[in-house]
Amino acid sequence: MDTALRERLAAAAARAFRGAPVLVAYAHGSRISGRPRPGSDLDVGYYLRGHRRGEVLPLREEMLLASALSEAVGVEIDLRNLAEAPLEVRGRVLEDGIRIYSADEPERVELECYVLARYHDYKDAFQAMHELRLRELATRGL
Repeated sequence: MDTALRERLAAAAARAFRGAPVLVAYAHGSRISGRPRPGSDLDVGYYLRGHRRGEVLPLREEMLLASALSEAVGVEIDLRNLAEAPLEVRGRVLEDGIRIYSADEPERVELECYVLARYHDYKDAFQAMHELRLRELATRGL
């Protein structure tokens, strides 16, 4: 991700999430990894304060936040609550994504330590499952 876009996104996130119950947000996906396709959106994942599964922003509020971010950075934003994502996705976002917003550093650090510890407990198993799927596809085909 180029520096100018990153700075615009961080500034937009600070404005958009001010007053919202968002604890922390990360940009991730193909635009961050440097492999976007033409027309790719920008993935932004967030956790709410308390980061408990089942707690979500109302759809309207989530759409308004995504729209505000999209307008500010000039790229379509796909905004998702990471508390609802599988552990593998949450871990990869923390490892490969870019933090663009944090409302509370102690709570953010606690959350990241918890998620990364759990993710690393299973990371080798996730990799083994992916390799098995690839071998099966190579043998069987699509």
